[in-house]
Amino acid sequence: MRCLKRKMLLWLLPLFLLLLAAAPGSQDDPLVTAGWVEQYVNQQADKLESRLDVVADTLDGLLVVRLWIGKSYMEQNSEQKPLDAAPYVTASGRSYLPLRALGEAVGAEFKWNSEQKRVTCLKDGTELALRVGGSTIMLNGKAQTIDAPPEIVNGRVFVPVRVVGENLGFAVNWLSAEKMVVLTY
Repeated sequence: MRCLKRKMLLWLLPLFLLLLAAAPGSQDDPLVTAGWVEQYVNQQADKLESRLDVVADTLDGLLVVRLWIGKSYMEQNSEQKPLDAAPYVTASGRSYLPLRALGEAVGAEFKWNSEQKRVTCLKDGTELALRVGGSTIMLNGKAQTIDAPPEIVNGRVFVPVRVVGENLGFAVNWLSAEKMVVLTY
C-alpha cells in the first residue's frame, strides 16, 4: 500500500508542478496582467451590449411611463410631460397618482359622474369604474375589492398606482431609492 501511494505521489507531483508553472505576468497567469483584464472586460462588455440590443428590440413599441413621488411631471417614453398634481405616498405606504395622467398616457377615455363621485375609464374594451372613497372597483362589470380607495385631492382624482395600473394592463414597478413608479404598457 505504501508503495502504491509513493507511485501515485511521484506521478501526480510533476502534473501538479506543471499546473503551477505559469510565470507571473504571463498569458497563463491572467490575474496579474493588465492586458488580460482589459480583454476580459471588453469581452464581457460586448456580451452585455448584445443583450441590451435584444432588450431594446423587445421594448421597441412599448409604452413606459415614469412618475416620481412629489414631482409635478412624468416621463412618457423619455418625453417629459407636466402633471397638474404630483403623485404622493400615503401614511400607510400606498403610492397614489392622478388617474387622468395615467389614462391619457394610454389614450383612455373618461366619464365623470359628480353625483356618485364615480369615474369610469375606458381603454381598448376594458372598462374600469372607481368611486371616490369606495373599497370596490368594477372591472368590465365585475366587482373587485381594493384596500386603498380613490381620493380627491385639490379637485383631482387620485388612485392607488398598482390597483389601477395593473387593471389597465400595465406592469407596475416601484423603485424605492428614486421614489419612482415605472409603468410599462
